[in-house]
Amino acid sequence: MARPPAACEHRHVHYHGYFWRGSDEERSRKARDTHIDGPQFTTADVPPVKMCWWLRKPADKVAGTWGEPEGAAEWMAAQYEKVRTEIDGPDAFWAPAGGRYAAALRDLADGRDVTWQYQLGGDERAFVSVVACSPNGWDREAPCPVEGRGQAC
Repeated sequence: MARPPAACEHRHVHYHGYFWRGSDEERSRKARDTHIDGPQFTTADVPPVKMCWWLRKPADKVAGTWGEPEGAAEWMAAQYEKVRTEIDGPDAFWAPAGGRYAAALRDLADGRDVTWQYQLGGDERAFVSVVACSPNGWDREAPCPVEGRGQAC
């Protein structure tokens, strides 16, 4: 059996975080670009249809990288705290130390992607996503977006 290329030998599951905040109108206008076959998919900042497709976007879309699920889940909770007072509806009272944080930590530890989405005031929305990388369970062929770009995986 052939050995993997040297660049891949260090690969292990790690996590990349993504944050998007914008209007529903903007998301609708860029709807074609949320699909991997969209004309501006790689450059569009709107969240993709499948969260695993974040890995198919350039490294500058990555908001953070963690080797352990705890750091990624803590980052998600910190992003939530930044928008908590702007959330419309009952989600505004959710506490990161509660069940949702524990579920995210469990899912990340199992190699699953996690996204939290919040409706903010007006037509504004926030997406907080953490995607498992190297490999991703939903897109096993997805390359690590930061590997070979001067950033550690």
